[in-house]
Amino acid sequence: MEFALSAASYLGPVADALVYINTTKVHPVWFPYALTPALHAARVSTIFHSNARRSPAPLSWGTHIVGYLIMCWGGGIISHFFLGIPPPMLYSFDPSIIYISVHLLVTFVLTIVPDLLNPPVLDTVLWPIDALLRANAVTTTLGLFHYPNVHPEYQNSALTHMLIGAIVSAGGGLSAGTLGAWSSNWAFSTPPVLRAGAGWTGTLDIWGGALVGQSGIHSFVGSQLTWCPTALIYSSTTGHPAFTSLQRYITLLLSSPYVSAARKPHADFDFPPLSPLQAKSLATAVLAILFAARVMKTHWLPSELASPKPKPTKAAPTATPSQKGKKKAQ
Repeated sequence: MEFALSAASYLGPVADALVYINTTKVHPVWFPYALTPALHAARVSTIFHSNARRSPAPLSWGTHIVGYLIMCWGGGIISHFFLGIPPPMLYSFDPSIIYISVHLLVTFVLTIVPDLLNPPVLDTVLWPIDALLRANAVTTTLGLFHYPNVHPEYQNSALTHMLIGAIVSAGGGLSAGTLGAWSSNWAFSTPPVLRAGAGWTGTLDIWGGALVGQSGIHSFVGSQLTWCPTALIYSSTTGHPAFTSLQRYITLLLSSPYVSAARKPHADFDFPPLSPLQAKSLATAVLAILFAARVMKTHWLPSELASPKPKPTKAAPTATPSQKGKKKAQ
């Protein structure tokens, strides 16, 4: 636990980046919206275009826009409905203005310079942005648990935290992939994560989001409710009742003389909680490591050796014309 606290002190650049993308506007007059939704809109637009290029038939404008919005908003809408909270996309024009305008701009640029859409290069260059946006989205949505109309069963359930983290992280991509939203003809199919060969890279968005989601828990400090979006192992420093047993076991383990000789054994809950920004920075760092590993495995590491092909059976030797003549003579 002391390692977690000391590691958080070295994540100042990550914390600064999170503050910057959430507080800085694209333009104070012409586009007065934060960088976070604009960057998310642009990043999802490039991924949607990459998939749409593989469609056998061209997409109509309606299919293109609606499919793109499903990919952008699927996780947010599902998670809000799950918690019984109205999604902002259904009562505010701002999300539509941000996402549609950015998508049209990206579409225009890629139409002029189609070679800019190079998935291996984009994934390699933008994986830190992906981690920032994903962790920010998950931990921000977990903040909805303190709404008074959220069921206490959800607020006090570790499983619900994990489910919300997975839904926010992967709900949009799963919805679009299941519907085939980047094709001209939509149809229900097997979700991408359940298809053969998905592997850990194909399911990372789900269990990576659940890892962050498991960490988004709150604790009472005095009479104030403090939101602490932390990674799983660091949630032991908080006081959420859903994690009491897990907190006790992890704290006892990390305080034992076998793990940390500097700590006294059986020191329950004697570690100070991380601040919300520190916790979010740690979650971002964890996702960044996982995303970087996925990029390396998907695009740059040599593929696994193909299974050996069966040896071709030797065909029976065919008789030459001279041999056939000798047989007839006999």
